[in-house]
Amino acid sequence: MASRPRVFNIPASAEFLPVLIRALVDDRLALGFKPGDDPLALAGVTIYLPTRRACRLAQKRFLDVLGRDAAILPRIVPIGDIDADEIDFAEAAAGTTAEPALELPEALGGLERKMLLAELILKWADTSEMRRDGGSLVANSPASALALAGDLARLMDDMVTRQVPWSKLDTLVPEEHDEFWQKTLRFLRIARDYWPAALTERGKIDPADRRNRLIDAEAARLQKHDGPVIAAGSTGSIPATATLLATIARLPRGAVVLPGLDTDLDAATWDIIAKDGDVEAAHGHPQFAMQALLQKIGIAREEVAALAEPKSHGRERIASEALRPAAASELWQQRLTEKAFAAHADAALDKLSVIEAANAEEEALAIAVALREAVETPDKTAALVTPDRALARRVLAALKRWQVPVDDSGGDVLPDTPAGVFAQLAAEAAIEGLPPVTLLALLKHPLCKFHGQRAVATLERAVLRGPRPKRGSAGLAQALATFAAELGKFWRGEPSSLHRSEPRAEIHEGELAEATALAAELKAAFAPLEDLPQHPHRIADLAGRHAQVVQALGTMTEELAAAFDEINATGSLEIKPGDYPELFHAAIADRQVRRPERDVRVRIYGPLEARLQTVDRLVLGGLVEGVWPPQTPVDPWLSRPMRHQLGLDLPERRIGLSAHDFAQALGAREVVLSRAAKLSGAPTVASRFVQRLAAVAGKDR
Repeated sequence: MASRPRVFNIPASAEFLPVLIRALVDDRLALGFKPGDDPLALAGVTIYLPTRRACRLAQKRFLDVLGRDAAILPRIVPIGDIDADEIDFAEAAAGTTAEPALELPEALGGLERKMLLAELILKWADTSEMRRDGGSLVANSPASALALAGDLARLMDDMVTRQVPWSKLDTLVPEEHDEFWQKTLRFLRIARDYWPAALTERGKIDPADRRNRLIDAEAARLQKHDGPVIAAGSTGSIPATATLLATIARLPRGAVVLPGLDTDLDAATWDIIAKDGDVEAAHGHPQFAMQALLQKIGIAREEVAALAEPKSHGRERIASEALRPAAASELWQQRLTEKAFAAHADAALDKLSVIEAANAEEEALAIAVALREAVETPDKTAALVTPDRALARRVLAALKRWQVPVDDSGGDVLPDTPAGVFAQLAAEAAIEGLPPVTLLALLKHPLCKFHGQRAVATLERAVLRGPRPKRGSAGLAQALATFAAELGKFWRGEPSSLHRSEPRAEIHEGELAEATALAAELKAAFAPLEDLPQHPHRIADLAGRHAQVVQALGTMTEELAAAFDEINATGSLEIKPGDYPELFHAAIADRQVRRPERDVRVRIYGPLEARLQTVDRLVLGGLVEGVWPPQTPVDPWLSRPMRHQLGLDLPERRIGLSAHDFAQALGAREVVLSRAAKLSGAPTVASRFVQRLAAVAGKDR
């Protein structure tokens, strides 16, 4: 192991991956590696990057920097970050890591784990301790129990990630907390005893535990590795990753390359980021994770070498001042009046624009115009970065109207896709007795096989626009038969409830026959779910019947079929049919549907996908409080003081990660900051990042 760690920095305004690759090829990382013209030299190099998308991009950038059409590339592995669910070292592991990686038990993740926890929560909610006035204090429905199970699973992952033993729960004194937290603490102690046995019974481990073991195995292997190893772009947000980075930094041929280390912040303020005396740590600062990482590695900030200088348009200094910890903001009076800072601010803000739209629709249109304008210049690239998927979809729709090809990397959750909406409508229509609004939305859905048929319009005019028919397909058929009888009387000139001015009176015999045939088909399609006994059923059985209904009504997509398969494999929870539609929505809410990656000049990223990407014009959308930065989550299981006492992350930690993404995005050549004054009719508050940037920039800029 090397006695002196190698740690480098690439400023936000420099192109991260090209600078990294050039530094490797030119041996500026001091690894004793010079590939020259040897096409096999790079094969012995290992590079860790934060995301799989960054790994794919690095493969392309290698060929650009080397100036070749083909090359044997290094082993490029996604190291993962705070949002990564799984780090799959086994797929490319070699030597001593491959065997222990294969021996690890599978992870009990996703829906199966949440279902098991939901069953436990429902039993707890039904105890006398948690029932009051005829109802439960928590989990009033299976869907709410599944949501609580998701929060509990995240807490369990957080404890594993932060290496907090469950036994530490015993150090919390219940009497010091509110009655509700006393109840949740008692439940957590029950879950602590139950969960290890549940994992052992199934021969599996928690996902975070498996991830940590894989990282630890890789760190152990690297200590015996003699090839060049580089970890780049990661901030070491989780302890296991930080340990791996520290190991790599001290390898004889290892190096760590940080993304956007703040070298402009004064030393006193840098120390404030971590807990300094009576000043609480600045968890919401963008450099919080990297400062902890440097301490873990054992190197001072001043010893970190820069692989590139900030570009002329660089905004590193103004971003550093704008995001300065609140405890040191009094230094603005001195630092913002310096001539050097004024010159830097003028250059930094020259290519920075701000969009303040009236509403979300106007913001999306303005962003689409900015992206379209950029591609009018040959070879110019542009991207939108936003955590707001609704905004991303609006921008995508606007660009599609103008036939601008876009690569949307963010994806949507399954319930927001057409297939997810179609499946939910099918469940609601069948379980709730074919309410007219739901039934018509289902029949007119593009995935429904009856979409666009004349029979749907006839059925709507005949019986779905007036008084609601009786429940179910039988009620629909009865209403249609009653209407047919009245229409027959009208045609024969007999007294009828129809008036000649009614649109229904214009329905002719052929249309009525088509509507009747449609009602019969609907009865057959809804039969698996309709009129089920109200006693509890296994959710897997209900999901199987639901899948039959979806297939009978229209198209079953690959993503939807996979969701049904997962529910069938893990759904042992017993529920009443009336609870199924809401529970189905909760069960598929975490499934992401991503579009295939495209090689185009306009892209839409989420903040995670945007890391290490480089474009000419970058639009940061949705810069309002609650979106960017995101709303701080409320843990239903542990209060803030309880989390702090256990050593878990405080909610502000997400603010710090969001701030780092914002600071890195400011490194683009052209930057557009965008926000809407109102969302869903309610006024918004500009993002604290934008407000601080405006305060630092001053009124004249």
